[in-house]
Amino acid sequence: MEYLVIGVAVVLLFAGKGFYDKEKYKRKVRRILSESFGTVSEQEYTPEKLKSVKSYYEAVKRDKYDIDSITWNDLELDELFMVMNRTVSAMGEEYLYAMLRKPEFRPEEMKERERVISFFQNNEEKRINVQEALYQIGKNSRYCVYECMNYIKNIKRESNLPHFLSILLLVGALALAILKPAIGVVATCAVIIWNLTSYMKRKGELDAYLSTVTYLIRLLYAAEAVTKLDIPELSAYTERMKSLNRHFASFKRNFWIIGSRKPTGDMTDMLVSYLRMLFHIDLIKFNSMLKIYDKHVEELNQLYETVGYLDALCSAASFRALLGEDGYCVPELITESLPEPIGAVKHIPFYEAKDLYHPLLESPVKNSIRANRSVLLTGSNASGKSTFLKSVAIGALLAQTIHTVPARSYRASYFQILSSMALRDNMQENESYFIVEIKSLKRMFEAAKEPVCTLCFVDEVLRGTNTVERIAASKEVLAGLAGERTICFAATHDIELTYLLEQTCDNYHFEETVTNHQVEFDYLLHEGRATSRNAIKLLRMLGYPEEVIERAEASAEHFLKTGEWQ
Repeated sequence: MEYLVIGVAVVLLFAGKGFYDKEKYKRKVRRILSESFGTVSEQEYTPEKLKSVKSYYEAVKRDKYDIDSITWNDLELDELFMVMNRTVSAMGEEYLYAMLRKPEFRPEEMKERERVISFFQNNEEKRINVQEALYQIGKNSRYCVYECMNYIKNIKRESNLPHFLSILLLVGALALAILKPAIGVVATCAVIIWNLTSYMKRKGELDAYLSTVTYLIRLLYAAEAVTKLDIPELSAYTERMKSLNRHFASFKRNFWIIGSRKPTGDMTDMLVSYLRMLFHIDLIKFNSMLKIYDKHVEELNQLYETVGYLDALCSAASFRALLGEDGYCVPELITESLPEPIGAVKHIPFYEAKDLYHPLLESPVKNSIRANRSVLLTGSNASGKSTFLKSVAIGALLAQTIHTVPARSYRASYFQILSSMALRDNMQENESYFIVEIKSLKRMFEAAKEPVCTLCFVDEVLRGTNTVERIAASKEVLAGLAGERTICFAATHDIELTYLLEQTCDNYHFEETVTNHQVEFDYLLHEGRATSRNAIKLLRMLGYPEEVIERAEASAEHFLKTGEWQ
């Protein structure tokens, strides 16, 4: 009787400890979700991690209209994604990245994204409830869950017979150890070694897929948890998840065999891991799961995307909080710019933003711009031209992805977005900078043939060739890009272009002031072409020999008067 009481007490103690730990973990998660909302993500990103996040996008990318690699790198969108990413699941993280690569052209979809983002923004408790459910999925630092999920179909299916024989041999050896200890212990050790060796070999082959199945189990339970929340505003998504989840009742059964529902695991999971190695129970369960997977892989993909969508839009709501109430606006996207059958026949491009700024700058200077044709930007180096180009491009991208623009107001057409800004020599293809640049510009010409409006950005057009040919070719390239459905923002040092392209481009410039051996930039956009010439003054400021400066000034004056260099 005494032992029974002790046993019951131990069981109750463990049960109480488990309940306490569960509640403590829940409070911790909710505190993390509350405190992290509207803050910059501190997640570490290795090249391997970024590559895995990108894989879902590679699987679903479109033939046209997506943000290509040149534009993505020009605009430094990896950094923007890392700052913005407040997703709590692998699915949300991969989906958010893909969302940023795929500008949307359906007004009804943008309206729905706005509705969901605003809901998460304005309903903290319900948002945290959704995030808490999704938090149990966790993130994967090594593999793309979507990619592995769909590669599972390529795994060679195997029989469970070898694993059952391993169990039988171990049970037999243990029985023999009781009957004949000397022989039985040796036999048991031999079988354990065999089981461990064969287990590790097969598990090594399936490691990424076993990890993926663990995420899928967590995905199924997380989706189930969301469907149990009483949130009418998300009923379309919860009903969809409920319908999809019905196919996976036996898939979820005995989930502990494969892995823990918690991203971090627990002591119980550590003990179970020894059972997995000795009895191969996770490999047996995995093989049975494959049969269900083969029947319902499409439903899994739909569930993945539904969960990823909600998590990504939670992150968009967090980004709005990060920008602050006065730091962003909801864009007005002009449907008249869309071709049939998406919208009307009229395709006039238009871009207007007030107090627009770059969201990654700590103390940004805000600028306003209104354009219905191409724009030429002039000004000295470091005056703000490149940053402004990126601000305009990022504003358009965020408008058509997370329906959030870092500006006071934004009204523009639906655009496909391309840039040619931060190019370099292609050593692998043995291509010079100039070849790389003209190929980059050519893709803009090809894109401009599409029925949707095009917004493109060029920083120092054709800088890789001599002055005469650069100006002549730049004039024709920029005139060619200034089509009826295209707005091209181009930064240049060639003032000649501002005269040659007056009929097709509007002129704006940035200024700087050199005084008291200092150069000061206001980073404000001004109408008209740049008129100041401060490059030679900067030489004097930095202590160049006076005779060098005087000769440079004289040479410049002579050219301006005669059109010839002396």
